[in-house]
Amino acid sequence: MDILSQALNVAEQAEAANGSVTLTFDLLNPSHRAAYAAALAVLRIGGVDEDELIAASELASRAKTAEPETYAADTAYEAELRKRYTDAMHELSPDEARRDQASRETFPRVVELLKDGANVESVAQIQYRRWVEENLDSVRG
Repeated sequence: MDILSQALNVAEQAEAANGSVTLTFDLLNPSHRAAYAAALAVLRIGGVDEDELIAASELASRAKTAEPETYAADTAYEAELRKRYTDAMHELSPDEARRDQASRETFPRVVELLKDGANVESVAQIQYRRWVEENLDSVRG
């Protein structure tokens, strides 16, 4: 098993046991600096911008202490995903009102999936079909 698979396995086990996992590094310790550098390299390879990750982390910590109305729900990355998802939905139906409603109602269900790298167009297509099935009466009318 390679080092990335081992790290993923450890993280998954920790999350399964404790929910969310937070790592704390002592950057004065050489082995911690190396682990931090490796973690950043893995994120970069995965296409994650560490600045967005830090912003999301800060937003989440503010969310724990603030009233829900006092912070923006979307990070810049989520906003970009929402735009791409809505654009993909718009190609699935000629009815603008229907596709806008489907996009609004289904995006919250799939945002985490999209953040994990799922294909936006495929997810939009599947979710649009499910939305149509769930809303047959309003679609027919």
